Amino acid sequence: MGHVPLRHFVMGQEAADRPAKPAEIQGMKQLVAQAMEDGALGFSTNRNERHMREGERPIPSGLADDEEFFTLCDALGELNAGVIQSHLGQYTIKHFDTYDRLVRRTGRPSVGQPVVHRAEAPERWKQQLDAVAPTFRDGYLPYLRTNTIPTFRHFTLKNAQVFDEFKTWKNLMFTDEEPRKRAFADRQIRHRLREELKDPRQTDFRWDLVTVEKVANPQNHKYAGKSVDEVAKMRSQDSLDAFLDLALEEDLETTFVNYTTGGDAKAMAEILRSPYILVGNSDAGAKVQLGAENGYCTTFLGLWVREKGVMSLEQAIHKLTFMVASVYGLEGRGLLRPGYAADLAIFDAATVNAGEVEWLHDFPANTKRLIQRSVGMHYVVVNGRVIYEDGRLTGELPGQVLRGAAYRASEAASA
Repeated sequence: MGHVPLRHFVMGQEAADRPAKPAEIQGMKQLVAQAMEDGALGFSTNRNERHMREGERPIPSGLADDEEFFTLCDALGELNAGVIQSHLGQYTIKHFDTYDRLVRRTGRPSVGQPVVHRAEAPERWKQQLDAVAPTFRDGYLPYLRTNTIPTFRHFTLKNAQVFDEFKTWKNLMFTDEEPRKRAFADRQIRHRLREELKDPRQTDFRWDLVTVEKVANPQNHKYAGKSVDEVAKMRSQDSLDAFLDLALEEDLETTFVNYTTGGDAKAMAEILRSPYILVGNSDAGAKVQLGAENGYCTTFLGLWVREKGVMSLEQAIHKLTFMVASVYGLEGRGLLRPGYAADLAIFDAATVNAGEVEWLHDFPANTKRLIQRSVGMHYVVVNGRVIYEDGRLTGELPGQVLRGAAYRASEAASA
C-alpha cells in the first residue's frame, strides 16, 4: 500500500498541500489495515526531503508528520504482519532514530535508505551500518539496502535529471530547446549555474565524475571517455564552460554519464556482506532512458561473488532469495524444499554476469530505452514452468498473485 495514493484517496487534492487531520489519519489507517487483510505485503512511504514536485514543493507523503507516519505503520503492528518500506532522507544517519522507534513500536521489519560508498563522504556507509547495529542486537529488524552496480545516469542536455536539485538548471531543462541553448550560452546565466553547483548541501555532482560517453560529431571523438575535467584541460577552459560549449557545439546531442556511488570496491564488499543489508536497490524501470540497473542480481553473482570473492555463492543466493522472501513474508518461496514453489534460476556459475548496457528502440513512436541482458543465465522456472530459456521468453505465463501474511491469517481463521 503506497502512501501517496492513500493520501489522495482520503484527502483529495489537499493531499498535496497540507498535513492530514486526525480523522483523515484514522481513515488512512483503516485502509492500510484493509489492504493488509486483502493481501498487501506492507506499507511504503517516501519522506525524502530531496524528492520535490514542481515549485520545490514536497511530494504528498513528504507532508506527513510523524503522527501520521507512525499511526499508519501501527496498522501493521496490530496485525503482526507486513513490512514497512520507507525512504527517510538519503545517505545520512539523521533519520536513524526514526527507524529505531518505528521497528520497536510496531515489531515489524522495515526496509530503509540505501547504503553505498560515496566519494565525497567515504566513511558514511560505516556510520549507517553502525547506527542500526544496536537495534538489530535487540532483536528488531531495520534493514537497509544497497545496489551492486555503481549508480550512474546517462544524459544529454536534451534530457537530464542530474540537475533536478539546482533551481536554475532544472528550470532550463524544462524550457524549449532553442531558448535553453541561448541560456546556456549566456555568460550571466552561466555564472548562476556555476554558483548553484557550489552549493554545499548538494553533493551528487562533480565534474571529475561526469564522463563524455558519446559525441555527436566525429571531430570530437578525442573527448569520448574523458571526464569533463579532462575535457576542460584539453580545451583550456573552465569545466562548466567546456561542458556547455561541447554540448552546444553538438546541438545538445552529446551523451554524458554521471557516476556518483560504488567506487570503492573494498567498502562495497563490506556493505554487501553486512547482515543488515538487503541486496536489490535499483531504479530499473523508473528511468529507462537514464540508467539500466536491472542486472543487479547477475552483477552480484558475477562481479562480486565470482570475481571479487566477497562471499560464497551459497551466501549470495541466500541474500537474493530466502532472505528477501523472509523479510517480505512470502511463504513457500526462496528455498528448494518439498512443498515450496518450483521457482528456479539455472545459471552457469563460471560465466554468470550482466551484459553491456544497450539501447533498444521498442517503445511507442520508436522511443528508445536502456536495457541490460544477462550472461550465463540459461533458464528461469516459475511455479514449475520454464518462462525463459537461453536468452528468450517462452511465452509461458504461470505467475500467481502472492498475498501477505495478514491475508493468510484471515483465510485460516475463516476456514
